[in-house]
Amino acid sequence: MNKTIFITGASQGLGKATAKLFAIKGWTVIATMRNPENEMELSQFSNIYLLELDINNEEQICEIATEAEKISPVDILFNMLSQEP
Repeated sequence: MNKTIFITGASQGLGKATAKLFAIKGWTVIATMRNPENEMELSQFSNIYLLELDINNEEQICEIATEAEKISPVDILFNMLSQEP
């Protein structure tokens, strides 16, 4: 059975690199970011699911957690905190 990683802050840097690495290794990747509609590279992977998430929005966190569990049970959470306001 495939494992699943949930990544916050996957639009750039270490979060994006982690999403690509785990996708290449065959994992299901739930990659969250503020503007998933702008992400062109990660959207090319069939095993990466892009979801909109602002970790400062508590209501959105609950909604996305529920949506993520519908995609696949999460094995690992990789939380990248953004330095942006």
